[in-house]
Amino acid sequence: MIVASLLAACAFGYQARGSLSDVPGELRGKGFPGDASGGGSFILADGEGRLQCDGQLAPPETSPRPGSCAGESGTGVVRCNDGREVAVRWMAITCRSFEGSGEDRFGNRLIFRVDRGK
Repeated sequence: MIVASLLAACAFGYQARGSLSDVPGELRGKGFPGDASGGGSFILADGEGRLQCDGQLAPPETSPRPGSCAGESGTGVVRCNDGREVAVRWMAITCRSFEGSGEDRFGNRLIFRVDRGK
């Protein structure tokens, strides 16, 4: 379970980055562990801290390679303090990183990535 294993160890070490097509600049934040069934969350904010988004990720729906995190994927939702809600899909790159994307109801695209810090 990528999200559980990815976020379970030292959550403070997971860095989140993203962008929204209608918001200038990069969004940055942190990743946090979910419960034993998987899932997890992350937060993103713009450089001024005006826009803040909270991503909630469900446990993986697919796991193409037993015993390997790479390729696991699932869904989630990102809610921002400006009222937008973005349904997202995520996919594991490794057991220490995943990326995802989605669009809000106006077609603004969110792209995000969470990686274990060094």
